Amino acid sequence: MAKNPTRRNRNIGTKKQGHGKDNSLVIPDRSDGTHWLNSIGDYEIEDRQIAGRKVRFIVEANRIGCIHPCTVSDVAFVLSNLPQSDWAGLQTIVFRQPTRKQLTLSPVWGRLLYYAEVTTERGKPLANGPAIFLEAVDVSREITWGTSLDPDDLAELERLKSDGHSVQRLGRKHTIALSRESARNTQLYRTLLHEVGHWFDWLSKVEEPTMEGKDFERLEKNYFARPKAEREAFAHRYADQQYSRLRDSAKIPFELLTETAAR
Repeated sequence: MAKNPTRRNRNIGTKKQGHGKDNSLVIPDRSDGTHWLNSIGDYEIEDRQIAGRKVRFIVEANRIGCIHPCTVSDVAFVLSNLPQSDWAGLQTIVFRQPTRKQLTLSPVWGRLLYYAEVTTERGKPLANGPAIFLEAVDVSREITWGTSLDPDDLAELERLKSDGHSVQRLGRKHTIALSRESARNTQLYRTLLHEVGHWFDWLSKVEEPTMEGKDFERLEKNYFARPKAEREAFAHRYADQQYSRLRDSAKIPFELLTETAAR
């Protein structure tokens, strides 16, 4: 029986599945499912051909002092240099503007939704299917972490330092100061690769076996039955491997690509 992709939007990518945990700006245990309602405000759409595939970029207008650290051309360039088979079927990238409450309570760098229905606030459909969301960031706002950090938190703190964020310990807290450049480093070279890693994991363990005739619902259940730490570790390994490969081939890092210069 043919699989119905709309079955995937019940829990996938929500708090119940714990997805995006390692991409939280706060200590990564405060992701919330309602954060990922997929209606957006003022926006622009740009359809790009990347490695022979059409990819839709939906860019929500910035508000409340936020910026999108990456450009469409930045993301398109990185995707064009990844193995095409790793992101097969991934056709939507959303540059999303969080609300003021979301920025305060649960700011994140980005997230993969295995099935999303992206609409305007009035319900006009813009895209559906798997999508990566990259969040706008307020670089003027410091991030505060406590000092009681588990090994995963400490590893994430080191990643933030390596991305160029200013990390200081002051008493019983860590303060993390962002810049556009450091936020771009995190979102473009780590978050994007991390989320593609989750998608590659899903392709390998669910989509491809389904195409071979195995039961989709059982595969989906088994996929999310794996410990969250195991799924996050897979995505981290993928991101680290691709980062090293792209760096060694001199593809990254690269200067901010403006849309005018990219054309």
